[in-house]
Amino acid sequence: MIDAIDAVRVRGDSVGGVVTCIVRNVPRGLGSPVFDKLEAELAKAVMSLPATKGFEFGSGFAGTFLTGSEHNDEFFMDEHGRIRTRTNRSGGIQGGISNGEMINMRIAFKPTSTIGRKQNTVTRDRHDTELIARGRHDPCVVPRAVPMVEAMVALVLVDQLMAHHAQCMLFPINPALQEPVEMARSEPVQF
Repeated sequence: MIDAIDAVRVRGDSVGGVVTCIVRNVPRGLGSPVFDKLEAELAKAVMSLPATKGFEFGSGFAGTFLTGSEHNDEFFMDEHGRIRTRTNRSGGIQGGISNGEMINMRIAFKPTSTIGRKQNTVTRDRHDTELIARGRHDPCVVPRAVPMVEAMVALVLVDQLMAHHAQCMLFPINPALQEPVEMARSEPVQF
């Protein structure tokens, strides 16, 4: 990746790329089936970042080439008595609500428009002209986008956790309504 970015930088150009974000240990039940769908809130947050041009969950656009029977995430009981899905084509969210599986999403970032090459443009008084950008400009925003995506996703999930706490007392865990969240001791928990 570094070599590819450097190669276009030397030519005075830019490239885009895709950030994959994976969230583990999200409790079931975050989101809403209609107006505050979890995937809609996540999409709105990350699509508000500069240079974003595409967004997908789970199977995303590739899922359009599957049939319903191929795409459905079949439920089963695991060896610990928990309800799980055999696949995760939905990306951890079904019907606008987290299902307890890993949430995975991909966000596309366009190449930066400000480059070191001559570009044709038009002035305010409608005359053709050429523009040459001066100064330091990123040949690719993707490396800088990674922490921004993580932060936006974290903000959405914390907001959803607070909403559920206020509405349902589901966080902290209400054992009568929800399974406890199991967290690995060796890795930090990311929401």
